[in-house]
Amino acid sequence: MVDLIHKTGIPAGVVRIIQGGAEQGRRLSEHPGIDGTLFTGSAHSGMQLHRQASSRPDKLLTLEMGGNNPIIVWDTKDIHSAAVLIVQSAFLSAGQRCTAARRLIVKDDLFDVVVSEVKRLADRLVIGDPHGEPAPFMGPVIDNETADGLTESFVALMSHGGRPIKHMARPIKDRPFLTPGIMDVSGMVERPDIELFGPLLQCVRVPDFEMAIDEANNTRFGLCAALIGGSPELYNQFWANSRAGIVNWNAATNAPVGGAPVGGVGLSGNFRPSGYYSADHAAYPVISSENEVPKAMIGIGLKADEFDGS
Repeated sequence: MVDLIHKTGIPAGVVRIIQGGAEQGRRLSEHPGIDGTLFTGSAHSGMQLHRQASSRPDKLLTLEMGGNNPIIVWDTKDIHSAAVLIVQSAFLSAGQRCTAARRLIVKDDLFDVVVSEVKRLADRLVIGDPHGEPAPFMGPVIDNETADGLTESFVALMSHGGRPIKHMARPIKDRPFLTPGIMDVSGMVERPDIELFGPLLQCVRVPDFEMAIDEANNTRFGLCAALIGGSPELYNQFWANSRAGIVNWNAATNAPVGGAPVGGVGLSGNFRPSGYYSADHAAYPVISSENEVPKAMIGIGLKADEFDGS
């Protein structure tokens, strides 16, 4: 991509690419020639960059980090469409999107039917390589280490009171493919507030809408949230009280909006979203008062001029 950008005539010094890990990122962000860093990645790395920049107010830092994103289902008759939106939110790209839904919050009397339909769809998802037949819905997670960590997290949730609805499994030995995992964590006294970056969905049942909003906001993150079902009045209540930078209604948490900012609060960002607003962050406003000729006077507060004869 960078080669193609250079072929259009944009100088090589304007757009460059460096591939590497933590050491390369640290050296790049510390370089004295860098005026700022626009970062997209994990909360852990973002906090390291924040600490690094704490003594340099002259260095711009914008952070678009992860999320422990909620999706609420409330008063809907179209259970299938709700389940489709949940599956797209939680399992698209094998759950490897910062905007993926990590927590499903459902009204008590809808919980069993909604979660059953989500499981039915998840059971049908094709998992495989990009050129496989039939075409897969999702591929692998990034590597075997990540796959191991996610399966261990599933077991940890189960051992601390979670009730498995759909077990996470490794369908291809020694490859980082995972089947979606679905867990009812309603009975867990303490739920880990971490971003499990993969196809793992935690489900919570709640009795009323106020508790649903409280549960949605029960996180240090604040990237995105979604409501499926309900009325315009209910959505207004949800929108006004959601602690998130992206709030959707009857749409997936990861529904793309090309011309909008992407970011959040808490461990999800520092109030400078990426996406459409990034160009604004790379500049700063300058105000200028202008007159073609200098003309000024002081109207009050001057002593009499001893040379003017007064």
